[in-house]
Amino acid sequence: MFHLGLFPVLSFGQQVKDVPEAFKALSSNPEIISVRNKINVPSKRGHFQGAQVIQHNGTEKLLVSGSSFSQAYILQIDLTTMETDTLIPLMKTPYRHAGGFQVSNGYLAVGIEDNFIKTSSKVCLYNFSNNNLYNTQPTITVDRHGKPEQQTAGAVGLLALDNQYLMVVANWDSRNWDFYHIDPKNKVQKKLGSFSALLNWASYQSINLIRDEEAIYAIGFYNGDDNVGYADLILVSETESFFPIMDKMLTKSFNGKKKVDFGTATGLQVDEEGNLHIWAIQSYPLKEMVINKFSQQL
Repeated sequence: MFHLGLFPVLSFGQQVKDVPEAFKALSSNPEIISVRNKINVPSKRGHFQGAQVIQHNGTEKLLVSGSSFSQAYILQIDLTTMETDTLIPLMKTPYRHAGGFQVSNGYLAVGIEDNFIKTSSKVCLYNFSNNNLYNTQPTITVDRHGKPEQQTAGAVGLLALDNQYLMVVANWDSRNWDFYHIDPKNKVQKKLGSFSALLNWASYQSINLIRDEEAIYAIGFYNGDDNVGYADLILVSETESFFPIMDKMLTKSFNGKKKVDFGTATGLQVDEEGNLHIWAIQSYPLKEMVINKFSQQL
């Protein structure tokens, strides 16, 4: 058991009044957004992996993590001009696969793995509060090594809790979840515990954390056999102290449009008014790309 400090609602944090109610209130039909891609994004033997919204110099940006044969990266999209504006390199081969990720109050956590041998990964915490993610080096790096598929990091979630963070790292197909306490100021990371997913749980490609005053939740995103997008709401822990409950409470389907795939780049956002949104994009970097935004019905 680990004590978790409470924190106030902050811009682009992940706290809402009532997580289950906000989740149920999400529309299953999206706002469709078209984006012009001006960047030669590496795509050989790779695809997009996760999606998150940040504020950059007063402008909303959509960050999309991706993998390729040669490097892991984040593609930045300006949501005002509706154009790609920056390709942010993360690591090169063998750490070529940046998975599902999450931002929380000035920090970004992403797992970067060797997706060929599948025996190692690096979970990196970046401070982008100075609006310069392009040149930022990791504040904390968690090195993971083990048997094939056991210590990969295909989906990472991050949740601010006062001056510390809760981070979850899921391995290949999210069969095992490791929870970490992260203290960026003192560059400390401590593993809190692990959870093995039940056999009927999906192979989430993105896992994001969210909370209300009572509890911490995870939302896992995936594509079903019917090519419909799905999200599972999972009760992780009470807020006062960390003790894994890991109860899958709700499942919701989403009608992705224009070949948007919940099995690749998907992620949540809580806006400044405390409303929940889900963002999803197509799997590959095309010249003209489509984003789906699913918003809470008020």
